[in-house]
Amino acid sequence: MPLRPSTQIRIQIEGGVELQGELNRYLAPMTYDRVVRALPLSGALALSGGLAYFQVEIRRGAEKEAKKVEPGDILYWPSIPAIAFVVEPIPPPVQAVRIGKLTSDPSSLKNLRQGARIVVAEARGEPISS
Repeated sequence: MPLRPSTQIRIQIEGGVELQGELNRYLAPMTYDRVVRALPLSGALALSGGLAYFQVEIRRGAEKEAKKVEPGDILYWPSIPAIAFVVEPIPPPVQAVRIGKLTSDPSSLKNLRQGARIVVAEARGEPISS
């Protein structure tokens, strides 16, 4: 079954933070397909070096390594492997693949606690169960 060219997502983080974003297939088609098929994804949030990220069970190489990233970019980071959100201007992490963009302000990710539970799911209007 072919996937849509983009997928709207909702990110819920322990402590009442909710963000929205969009994953885009044209950025890295094979990585996008793997991530979208694995939704919902969840884990423990880590904050480091301008990134908020959580480990995932998706194993794939760097399909299209990002040469530049900006706040709000959503990345797949194969060396960990993790889904990462760029919180502030940084050089791209090694082998990171850009897969989407937050449509919400990423600055709310700066004040979260390490280890907070995060759930990323397709936005379909219904609540995300944790």
